[in-house]
Amino acid sequence: MENAHQFMARCQQLANQAAAKGNSAVGSLISVDNEVIAEAEEAGFTKQDVSCHAEMEVIREARKTLGKDMSKAILYTTKEPCVMCSYAIRFHKIGTVVFKEKSAELGGLSSAYNLLTSDNVPKSWGSPVQCIQLEQEE
Repeated sequence: MENAHQFMARCQQLANQAAAKGNSAVGSLISVDNEVIAEAEEAGFTKQDVSCHAEMEVIREARKTLGKDMSKAILYTTKEPCVMCSYAIRFHKIGTVVFKEKSAELGGLSSAYNLLTSDNVPKSWGSPVQCIQLEQEE
């Protein structure tokens, strides 16, 4: 994760672009071996589709390259993934999620619905996700 702060800065740029279009300010990217595979911004408002969270959009794009098993991927996102996005993350076996801000009410880690780290999911989803809240660079 040597490029974590650079990747998060790019996510923030994507979040700013999303906000400028009237969407929630969330940006995400997926990397493998420090190479960006896909990036996306929140698009629920512009696409009139509540499922178009940045994390869902980036998973859809990365799947074109990586297929269903993304166990070597790291997902970077400006907000802790919600429960819906956490389901997709677990389903695709994304191994690590790095986020900046918590989503306490519906977050897949910090809420009562901790789908990212729960062992109470289908065994086919693999191991719990390593979740890292990235500290701000000084």
